[in-house]
Amino acid sequence: MIHTAPSAHADEAGSRAETMARFLRDVPVPFTRVLSLWVGYRLRRDPRRPDAPHDLTPRQAHLLGLPPGTRVTRREGYLVPNLGDSVPRLAAITALVHQRALDLDEPRREELARGYTPLGVLLTEARRATHYATTTRAPGDPDLDDPLPDLPEDVPALWCQATLLSAGRPVALVRETVYLAAFTGRRPPDLSSHLTPAPPRLVS
Repeated sequence: MIHTAPSAHADEAGSRAETMARFLRDVPVPFTRVLSLWVGYRLRRDPRRPDAPHDLTPRQAHLLGLPPGTRVTRREGYLVPNLGDSVPRLAAITALVHQRALDLDEPRREELARGYTPLGVLLTEARRATHYATTTRAPGDPDLDDPLPDLPEDVPALWCQATLLSAGRPVALVRETVYLAAFTGRRPPDLSSHLTPAPPRLVS
């Protein structure tokens, strides 16, 4: 039996995280769908704490096109495989949601309130405008705090921030932290057909 060195596993996981980062920067679909495509199964949201009211800071309000101080809903949760109990956490998500702007019917509003269906699944026509997706931790996010990992296996590998738009208008400011567990499972699908070709390099 051939054993792969731990450094090789780390390098492969890092390469996969870079690929997902590029995919998130290039393709304007909600994060939940990207992660579900990546791992190959449906996901659910596990609430980290109860939803709470949040008053937008001037910068948050600017990104959402709202007056400073507008009250929105702060949601913190995890994305996990929708495969039963004792499943790994794949990502942590913090979202500032302007619920009054959501175009949801009553059944989907009830699903949102229950807290187990990801926002990107409820907003079927939503588009994502990614601010950044990076495998290097930023020195501090001015818009959303990054919750500390709750478990030792919650090892961050990718940090993202985006605005989610529904019917062309911003409805949520989201911050995703993707854990290493998302990059150490099955081999992800080939996403190259979805990506914008990299610019040619000049060689002197």
